[in-house]
Amino acid sequence: MVFRNHDSGVLLGYGFKLVRAVRELCDDTRQKLRPNRRQLMTGVMFTSGGKTMRLSGNIFIGVMMLLLASTGWAETSEANASADASATNSATANEENVRRKLAEVWGAKREVSVVQRRLYTKDGRYELTAFSGIIPNDDFVVYFPSGLRAGYHLSESFTVELSGAFAPDSRSDLASFLENDLKLRKALVQETIKQAYTTNVLWAPFYGKISVLGTKLAHFETYLGVGFGLFLTDVVSTENPDGQGEIKPAGNTVFGFRWFISDRFNVRTEYRQHFFQKEGGGVSIPVELSFGLGVTI
Repeated sequence: MVFRNHDSGVLLGYGFKLVRAVRELCDDTRQKLRPNRRQLMTGVMFTSGGKTMRLSGNIFIGVMMLLLASTGWAETSEANASADASATNSATANEENVRRKLAEVWGAKREVSVVQRRLYTKDGRYELTAFSGIIPNDDFVVYFPSGLRAGYHLSESFTVELSGAFAPDSRSDLASFLENDLKLRKALVQETIKQAYTTNVLWAPFYGKISVLGTKLAHFETYLGVGFGLFLTDVVSTENPDGQGEIKPAGNTVFGFRWFISDRFNVRTEYRQHFFQKEGGGVSIPVELSFGLGVTI
């Protein structure tokens, strides 16, 4: 038989009342009862208030058995209730322990490292960079500028830099096809870049780090720049087939990345958009893509 918790409480109350009544009856019986051996076999005689009452032996035995059973059931109910409470408290403690362990594990997983300061500094230092690149956006000539850049870092964010480069060139496949296969004449006026000298101010607003293949952190900065300078060009025309040198004022914009190898060495990847007046009118807009190795002193 299964009892609910509230049913057990009601039955326990009735059991306690019955035990108390039977105990009072037994105490009164011991004081007033005078049984002999035969009466013990057939029943129990006692006198109360001048009247004699007889309690059957079977009834007396039944009452005593009920007393013992009620007492044992009450003790069992109290033990079960105590065991249930202990089990509940133990389960609550285990759940709390599991929650605490999960919080520790997930807290460690969610921990994020923040860049709080620069690992590599530049403020007040000089930098020398050797670079080489390509200017691919001329349809008939491809340039391969190579040279040096020298800069001074005014702060971690601002740099003043001078650049000088020579620009060897090569005829493009399109120019060779038009001249050799189609036998077309060259343009009456041709202008090619020979050298370039620029001065730039660079601004590095972003500094950070990225994970390389999940095994190593690479520190880098992104910089922007503007500048001006001079382009030395060679102008070839029908009147002057040997060519004539020209000096052209020029301007440029810069977008690049500086990848730090160590506190002294870095790698630079850049995009430079140059512009100067084209011979015969218009604006020439050579695009320079370069790769450089820098040394900070």
